Amino acid sequence: MDARTTAQPVCFNNEGGRIAIQAAEYHVHGNNTVNEAQDAVLEKLPYAAEAPFNAYTKQHEPTCLPSTRTALLDEIYSWTDGRDERCVYWLNGLAGTGKSTIARTVARRHYERKSLGASFFFTKGGGDVSHVGKFATSIAVQLAHNIPASRQHICKAIAERPNISEYSLRDQWQHLVLTSLSALDNSDNINSLVLVIDALDECDNDNDIRVVIELLAEAQELSGPRLRIILTSRPEVAIRHGFYHVSDALHQSFVLHHIPSSIVDADIKLFLEHSLTITAREQRLPASWPGPELVAKMVQRASGLFIWAATAH
Repeated sequence: MDARTTAQPVCFNNEGGRIAIQAAEYHVHGNNTVNEAQDAVLEKLPYAAEAPFNAYTKQHEPTCLPSTRTALLDEIYSWTDGRDERCVYWLNGLAGTGKSTIARTVARRHYERKSLGASFFFTKGGGDVSHVGKFATSIAVQLAHNIPASRQHICKAIAERPNISEYSLRDQWQHLVLTSLSALDNSDNINSLVLVIDALDECDNDNDIRVVIELLAEAQELSGPRLRIILTSRPEVAIRHGFYHVSDALHQSFVLHHIPSSIVDADIKLFLEHSLTITAREQRLPASWPGPELVAKMVQRASGLFIWAATAH
């Protein structure tokens, strides 16, 4: 590989040939070298390593057990796979109602189907995932890796704007995400992509929360594949105010704590039976333990909160 100074526009040629990155022109041969050059460009973006649903630090976080949350998950999947014009699905609920577990389950399903574009799980006090400083750039890096057809367009945006990480969140989102995805065409065979954004209420700046909601709603304007965005949060004031500025035609809402208690209790019962069976096996307890009466009492004490059930056993 030789390098020469050039003022040529950015070009990535997957058949081998010339690649220009910022001010350097590279003569390359073969897809591997092209991928390496693109990786070098992507590495210029600040990235929150703990943002994805399957980050190393999240490997022990649960997903929904089989036969639980079935009606809700079926509704979400019908929406992500369907033709509904609304681009944002806001799943909101009180603390402990299982929002993050549902978000991980949805992300896992679409990851395995290769339709997950990216995920970002906010955590209060969690460093890079407690604010939006690396939100758009982390989404862009994941898109580039998960959706190979988007790589050249994202890399082009970075190379044309070397300091893009210093741009406003709105401009980062426009250039790195929306413009790059709009550049995809029918030959890429990508009909729809899913983004999963969890616990937006744990972002440390209310103004940034409102901006994120507005930007997510702009997915409706995409001329490329349909972008489906699952957003979870508590119904905090900043979130509700953000959605006040988003048309009902662009989003739909589902309130977790409005699910009938009988359905929630049945799911918590299944969860407890599963978890306590594992505990009994590990502790070599009698096969009759814990018994239906104890499980029933624990379901009652949980009062619809999965987080209580998850910590009680």
